Amino acid sequence: MLDFGFYNMDCMTGMKQFPDKFFDLAIVDPPYGINADLFNNGAGASKDKGAVYSTAVKARKGRLNQGAGKLKNRVLNQSDCSWDREPPSKEYFAELQRVSKHQIIWGGNYFDLPPTRGVIVWDKMQPWENFSQIEYAWTSFDTPAKIFRMANTLPGKIHPTQKPIALYEWIINKYAKDGDTILDTHAGSASSLIASHRTGHKYVGFEIDEYYYKMAKKRLDAEMSQITIFDIYNGDTLYGQESRT
Repeated sequence: MLDFGFYNMDCMTGMKQFPDKFFDLAIVDPPYGINADLFNNGAGASKDKGAVYSTAVKARKGRLNQGAGKLKNRVLNQSDCSWDREPPSKEYFAELQRVSKHQIIWGGNYFDLPPTRGVIVWDKMQPWENFSQIEYAWTSFDTPAKIFRMANTLPGKIHPTQKPIALYEWIINKYAKDGDTILDTHAGSASSLIASHRTGHKYVGFEIDEYYYKMAKKRLDAEMSQITIFDIYNGDTLYGQESRT
């Protein structure tokens, strides 16, 4: 079985190494399968998906060659921009439910999931009408629906679907108990893992893309290396573990 931590691997391979209901809460943001990478680049709709992807890649490369964007080298090397072409398989959802007691799934409106009243809505406070005003998460909790409001302005963004750390902290504080273990199968920028660290929860995260993994791992390591007020006033322990300051 894998230890707690962050892994550059396929989540399906990773989850198979854990026993049933090992995780108390899975907070995941899998690909929605809506070709979001194309919409972000103004490719438009077409019956010929191959042509659409070709058009999108050319348009994106044209912009970036002129100096637009901070992920220039990354995007140019990503030949087909396919990170959001396909939604997760039925096997993914079955495995997710096997290894976790509760699930919070971003993009739940795109997936074939059971009805639930305990949805989460992230109000992005988005001023542009042609962009999504909210994001929706399905949950396995039988609780009233909840809304989190925070502007979607993230400096130093390293992933296309990056969400605020504060959003994940809010979710963990609302839905997890002390001592719970958190799973994120598509960790992306590691915002969920940083939030787990800040709230004192053990976690396992997976990210299959090597580039994003390296960027997220650097971000997570930087967070974990910080000395906190808790360290200063409570000796040499950090969330119950020895600190290395």
